[in-house]
Amino acid sequence: MMYFWTSRRTLGTSILAFACLSSPALAQRGGGGSTSGAPSNSSSGTPGNVGRGTLNTPTNPYPNNSPIGGETSRPIFLQGRVVFDDGAPANPNIRIERVCSGMPHLETHTDTKGRFYFQVGQNSLVDTDASDSSSGLGMPGRDPTQASSMSGRGLSSTRFDPLFNCDLRAAYPGYRSDEISLAQHRSLDDPEVGTIVLHRLAGVKGSTISLTTALAPKHAQKEYDKATQLAQKGKFDDAEKHLIGATTTYPKYAIAWFELGQVEQRENKIAEARKSYEAAIAADNHYVSPYDQLAFLAAQESKWDDALSYSKQTISLNPVEFPSSYWYNALSNYYLKKPAEAEKSARELLKLDTAHHYPQAESLLAQILLERGERTEAAEHMRAYLALAPNASNAGQVRELLANLQQSAPAAQQPK
Repeated sequence: MMYFWTSRRTLGTSILAFACLSSPALAQRGGGGSTSGAPSNSSSGTPGNVGRGTLNTPTNPYPNNSPIGGETSRPIFLQGRVVFDDGAPANPNIRIERVCSGMPHLETHTDTKGRFYFQVGQNSLVDTDASDSSSGLGMPGRDPTQASSMSGRGLSSTRFDPLFNCDLRAAYPGYRSDEISLAQHRSLDDPEVGTIVLHRLAGVKGSTISLTTALAPKHAQKEYDKATQLAQKGKFDDAEKHLIGATTTYPKYAIAWFELGQVEQRENKIAEARKSYEAAIAADNHYVSPYDQLAFLAAQESKWDDALSYSKQTISLNPVEFPSSYWYNALSNYYLKKPAEAEKSARELLKLDTAHHYPQAESLLAQILLERGERTEAAEHMRAYLALAPNASNAGQVRELLANLQQSAPAAQQPK
């Protein structure tokens, strides 16, 4: 069997995100799924055989994130605070994002009281989150080597407006954010933008915030905080030692176990990483992020039963914040000869993935439909894939197969 997608595309969504840990608290941010280098498989298609052929998906599933506008010669500062509508306490894990023309750019995180202050476009260290998701080291997210956001570029002498068509929002797992328009804000204006309210989403049983964190003794917290600081400087070996210290002092420290797994995964210590993720779940079985990472590891090793189990648990706990698990679920079901379940997960992913971070779901769905003989809808999803990933390494093969499909279709079914 040959396929329309590279099955390892999003199995690699987390790897590039291992480059650095998030700040200040790493893994308690939403998933998305991972973020995050994807290996590419290449094999030749079968010309003229509609519905057959192996098509490589783009190495980076996330389109480049360039805001409309760009740099400005005068720095712009913004400040404000974030509150939860359900009375949840503020914490330093809330992302502050500038969203320009629909593309999010992480600017900073809040402090322990929910306040934030930053210079626009100057974040060069803290965005290892995914997207949309995102969380610590290995969560699915954008490929940081491909992103073209303003982060870390500094200011140029060319005068553009980095706030053109932009809004400011908070991002936190299980919550929907108010948005504040920045379009009329200028560099000399008062930096205060006011209060952003986060509204609790329904249907989310699990959390990307471990409830055990608040119970950690001070020494364990210090070890964890030190690990965070070292990771931000790229000193991962030292960070690993302090994470081990944190989990030794406080074995229920789920977030520290998770981040230890992230560091170990970055260092290709896969067996150790798996044990750390399992320890995170043992410490807090409603902490969602380690389930998603275990699904990733299982899928990467083609352990489809395990990938299916972990992705199901992720989706059950949090059906909103981890689109990556819908992909692992769809892929696992497909390889386990359960096309109906694979199709269901792929369609759910396409509904959830409004930012189109997973174009390969279109090609998987096309494959399933072709195998069922539904060529018209399959062609629609192939065209959707090409629209989302026109420069993908397999785009030429997709176009050729689509052309073959269209040539064999009745005239009434030809695209207008």
